Amino acid sequence: MLKRLQILRWAILLVLIVANDSGALPAMTGVRVTDVTASSFAVVWMTDAEGEPSIDVFLDSQMTSAVNGVNKIPMAGTAVTKTAALSKGNIRVMVTGLQPGTSYYVRALMPDPVSPAVISYSPLIEVVTAAKTLPYKESDGVRTSLANDLIAFTTFTQNPGQDNGSGELVILELPGSRYPLSAYVGEGAQAPEVIFDLNNLYGADGLSADIAGGDRITLTVYKGGFAYSVLYYRRLGSNTGTSGVAEPLKGFFADVNMDGSVDDGDFELFRAQYGFASSDAGFNPDFDFVQDQSGIIDVKDFSRFSIQYGKQGL
Repeated sequence: MLKRLQILRWAILLVLIVANDSGALPAMTGVRVTDVTASSFAVVWMTDAEGEPSIDVFLDSQMTSAVNGVNKIPMAGTAVTKTAALSKGNIRVMVTGLQPGTSYYVRALMPDPVSPAVISYSPLIEVVTAAKTLPYKESDGVRTSLANDLIAFTTFTQNPGQDNGSGELVILELPGSRYPLSAYVGEGAQAPEVIFDLNNLYGADGLSADIAGGDRITLTVYKGGFAYSVLYYRRLGSNTGTSGVAEPLKGFFADVNMDGSVDDGDFELFRAQYGFASSDAGFNPDFDFVQDQSGIIDVKDFSRFSIQYGKQGL
C-alpha cells in the first residue's frame, strides 16, 4: 500500500513538471475598460508575454450568452506601434459593432506564446456603452461645438537616443466621465507624443461629457517592463471656442495633485519619488523641482517643496 502511494506521488509530481514545462500562465495587471462609445470599447492591460491577446464579450454575468458578430481588433494601430507595444507588454484590444446603451460583460485573455492552450483570464468586467454620441453640446436650446477637442501630451523618456517611448500606453481620466481614454504613444503623432480626442469622453448619463475648460485630468503612462506606470496631473486649457490641438497644463509646481493647496497629499506623492534618478524606471519629472546635472529627486527638491508647504488657494 505504501509503495502504491509513493508511485502515485511521483506520478502527480511528473504531471506537474510536464505542465510547468509546457507553458506558464502569462501575468496580467492593470486590466481596465477604456474608450467606451455608443458602439465600441477597448480593454487595456500589462503583461509579461508576447502572445496574441484577445477578449471575450458576453451579454450576461454568467458568461452563457456570448456576443457574436462583433469585430475584435487586437493591438489596433500601425505595425511600428504594435511591435513596440507588444515588446513593452502594453496591450489594447478594441471591439466594435456593439449596441448603444447596452450592458456587456468582458474578460481579457492572454495565451502563452509557447503553449497557446495555456491562457490567463482577467476577472469579468461589466461595461455599459454610451447612449448617444453628440457632436455638439446644447445649453438653453443653443448648440455649440466642442472646443479644444484634441490634446497632445509629451511623455518623458529615460533614454531618448534608444527609446522614443513608442508603444507606451497612456490612460486619460476626467472626473465625472464614466470611462477613461487610452492611446499609444506615437500613434497618429510623433513619439514621445500621444494624442487624445476628448469627444470620446462620456458622462455618467451616457452622453458626451461636459468639458468646461480648466478641468483637472490625470494621465497614467504604462511605460512597459510589466507592472509599473507613472502618474501625471494636468488641467485642460480654457475653452477657446474653436477646435484644435492643445497641450494640457501644469499647475503650481509644489501642488502636484492640483487640488489648490500644498499639503500632505502632495507630500505623499513626493515621498514616493524621493531618491529616484532620471534613469530609473518609474521616474516622474514633475517631482524634479530643482533640475540639475544629477537628475536625482533629492534634498534640494525637498527643500524647495517644503518652503511652499501649507500654501492654499492656488
